[in-house]
Amino acid sequence: MTSRWGKIIYTCAKGMLWMLARLMFRYRIHNRQRAPLAGPLLVASNHVSHLDPPLVGISLPRMVFNMAKKELFTQPLLMRFMRCIGTILVDRGKGTQALVDACKYLENGQCIVIFPEGTRSQDGTLQRGRSGVIVLAIRANCPILPVAICGSEKAMTKGSKRIKPVPINVYYGEPYRIAYQGDRQNIPREVLRRETYFLMEQIEALLPERMRPDPQIKRVWYREAQSNEINASTT
Repeated sequence: MTSRWGKIIYTCAKGMLWMLARLMFRYRIHNRQRAPLAGPLLVASNHVSHLDPPLVGISLPRMVFNMAKKELFTQPLLMRFMRCIGTILVDRGKGTQALVDACKYLENGQCIVIFPEGTRSQDGTLQRGRSGVIVLAIRANCPILPVAICGSEKAMTKGSKRIKPVPINVYYGEPYRIAYQGDRQNIPREVLRRETYFLMEQIEALLPERMRPDPQIKRVWYREAQSNEINASTT
């Protein structure tokens, strides 16, 4: 969580970033009214640029917390800032600890931004989703808000340190809650696969055609989840 000073620093940084984004990127948010204003919330977005965490974060009308790889913050001052604003640092050797920490935030009614792909897309198209976001949503019994960010892949491409002033848009989908009544600590693999597939479908629906994955590749990624969906529809 954050201290009183952490909240003040977060609010000031968010305000400055908001003005910069509006001026530099003609930053726009679509269907902002869909975002719950209170209570635990997982915001799940596609990931195409280093700019995504702050730009998705400032789009929400509430304080949000990001999950970020600890290795990205090599500078002591930057690390101190990230800790100050409550960033959940992910240690590759202790991945489960990050889930435990994130659950505590959600149980305290906080909002967390997470990128189900796990890493940035190299070409801007949506990649295969990972199940960590589903584990969090089920364990914390909280809603998921699907989100898509478009344009940041052109503003700052993977491997580039330059930022270009191009339009960036953030689109909100409909928030939903996973209907699950089983053991929240031991979630069946088929549930994780099915729900991951469903979430990525919601994010994909918000993206333009050029950022959507090839249907054939997607069938390979989610073959079992799709076959289960087909079987369910025919029974």
